[in-house]
Amino acid sequence: LGQETLLVIDDIADSFDYQNKYAIIEYLKEVSETPNFKQIILTHNFDFFRTLESRKVAKYSACLTAQKTVNGVKLEKADGIRNPFVKDWKGKFFEDDLKKIASIPFLRNLIEFTKGEDETSYKVLTSMVHWRPDTHSLTVGDLDKLYLEVCGGAGGSADPSKLVVDIIKAEAATCAKQTGSMGLANKVVLAMGIRLAAERYMVDRLADPTFWGSIDANQTQKLLAQFRKVFPGEANALDILGRVALMTPENIHLNSFMYEPILDMSADNLCRLHKKLEALL
Repeated sequence: LGQETLLVIDDIADSFDYQNKYAIIEYLKEVSETPNFKQIILTHNFDFFRTLESRKVAKYSACLTAQKTVNGVKLEKADGIRNPFVKDWKGKFFEDDLKKIASIPFLRNLIEFTKGEDETSYKVLTSMVHWRPDTHSLTVGDLDKLYLEVCGGAGGSADPSKLVVDIIKAEAATCAKQTGSMGLANKVVLAMGIRLAAERYMVDRLADPTFWGSIDANQTQKLLAQFRKVFPGEANALDILGRVALMTPENIHLNSFMYEPILDMSADNLCRLHKKLEALL
């Protein structure tokens, strides 16, 4: 008919497997190339969102995210659609504490994939995402060294003697006070800060170094299970710690390289959890 037509497409790919998701994307691309057809595409699926941009269904400038604020919901230019590790975090590692800390689990995954979990560097980075006996002594210089080993190049942080755990705590507290949009790095760091604080709390309360030292995997869950046995009547603490165990892992382990759970989870939930945990501590 030659009429201009606006198509509003809402979560069209959410219940499909990947083969059909890509078939849908190819169809939407054909539609986008028809002059009289305009599209507004809504989705919660970040991988689908990212693929729409990479397949040129939508221009980068037309990719927006909805953000809940104290004044309502607003649309903002999307951040981190293309590889944020290479295009953002890597270039700011030595100068931006937020990006430096957010890179820790990503570096850990790279070592896990290339060298394995028995590698010393993997264990050191594990002590930066879990509360372990050496966590309190690891410095920015230790992290810089591992970064250069994995990523190459040259450089160094301004204060290599600073403790990594202190930076995590400070950056997480800053993220928890943030209003409006919260990016991928903020959510990773906030989740790291929450989990480290919760694990330290449980380790201190349990006061059982033998049990703690015997944990070689799934530390948060094992500490929580032991805490339930020793302190069954502490309903408030158990509720908060249970939320930590439920909400934070997917925000820290980036090994899917799709990080959909991180972006799909409301930042408000993490901020509220951080506030409750601070009150508990």
